[in-house]
Amino acid sequence: MIRYYYRNMEIDKALSIIEEKDPVRFPHILGTFKQARLLAKYYSLDDKKCSVAAILHDYAKGENKSRLKEIITKYGDVNIIKYDEEIWHGEAGSILLKLELGITDKDILDAVRYHVTGHPDMNDYAKVVYIADYTEETRKHPGVDFCRYACYISLDVGVLSCSEGIYNYLNTLPKKKIHPYTQLTYEHFLAKVGRERYESIKSHYQGM
Repeated sequence: MIRYYYRNMEIDKALSIIEEKDPVRFPHILGTFKQARLLAKYYSLDDKKCSVAAILHDYAKGENKSRLKEIITKYGDVNIIKYDEEIWHGEAGSILLKLELGITDKDILDAVRYHVTGHPDMNDYAKVVYIADYTEETRKHPGVDFCRYACYISLDVGVLSCSEGIYNYLNTLPKKKIHPYTQLTYEHFLAKVGRERYESIKSHYQGM
């Protein structure tokens, strides 16, 4: 199996891997990539690292659920299997990037691992991918324009706005078992940003 180590992986190589692997989702991948690069530039982060993580964030999205379960059971955090199978691809994706592409960069692997559930301790690279996945240009869900605005106030405000949208949406679904990281991410960043400040940001938002 050919391995493309991060230190040698160019952005176009990552794009070609994903376009071949999952052409249906490729417009979303491109949108996430573009948004991640904008945020990387704005916050003076490593462009290549943000780009590769964004391009590969859904690496395991199209995999058969039985394979995802097998991979997670063998190599990952088995607790995630207790929750909706739609979130398994984050954990499994980080494992497959290491096994199949030889990527060992912790920032990239954690960004992929937590882009679905979030995590209270996400670093800036994980925050960028989390936000970019939710706010990229093809997304049309309610409140996304506010999130696109909020992420340029600070990454913490951006994560808070996205996690609020995700958490509120999941709470409308019957019998949906929400992963603890989803709630903890929202609560952590609400406390970090401050409820009063966040409400002020929302009240001053004029729309985009």
